[in-house]
Amino acid sequence: MPSKKLVLASGSILFESENDPIMEHILSLADDKDNINFVYVPTAGFDTKDNEEIVKDYCLRHGIKNCVSLYLTDESLTDEYIKNTVLNASVIFVRGGNLKFLLETWRKRGADLYFKQAYEKGVVLSGNSSGAMCWCKHGYDDCGIDGRFMFLDGLDLIPYIVCPHFEDWPSFLEDVKMQELDGIGIDNDIAISIVDGEYEIIDSGRNKRHSAYYLPADEDYHVYDLGRIKCDLPLLRNYEIKY
Repeated sequence: MPSKKLVLASGSILFESENDPIMEHILSLADDKDNINFVYVPTAGFDTKDNEEIVKDYCLRHGIKNCVSLYLTDESLTDEYIKNTVLNASVIFVRGGNLKFLLETWRKRGADLYFKQAYEKGVVLSGNSSGAMCWCKHGYDDCGIDGRFMFLDGLDLIPYIVCPHFEDWPSFLEDVKMQELDGIGIDNDIAISIVDGEYEIIDSGRNKRHSAYYLPADEDYHVYDLGRIKCDLPLLRNYEIKY
């Protein structure tokens, strides 16, 4: 069976940098590192094209010749094109932005199903902020009316509520208690890499005080610092993807 690979990051991924540890880790998970098909998905940023050339330049500098930006709001894209682009990828990276818009767009185009199939096929699924939350059971984002925080149903590849920008969004600590589901908080410049149910914390090195955290519901959401201690995340084991 192919390995299932997720990398959930918070804060900026520096495509302009030669050596971003988080992005280097993401690329290292590709099965064929010499022939990476990199797919950049900017849906959460309302499909603006401001980063397209930056991402392409990064890929070229790192020997990646196949780099595609997938604009899912483009009505001219056929279902076959979307499916083939997603399922033939080695690495998919989803930028941050508005999680609600991302999920609505993906479901409208049927792309959510293809991303799930890609995950089961062994494609590396990654992203920052909304691009991290989208893969999880629920995401916590400030995309409600007047910037209010809300919980949204993600693709449910792992059974957790995820909050990026954990140090900047303290309201999560109380709001999550209404959900009765284990939470994960990720500070900026940190990522959690989950491969076949085993996690690893990836530190960008840009802020040594930052970390990632586990908040189990059955312990009244006590905050465990995953950067300091190794916790068992039991819900990761044998979790079945729902279509």
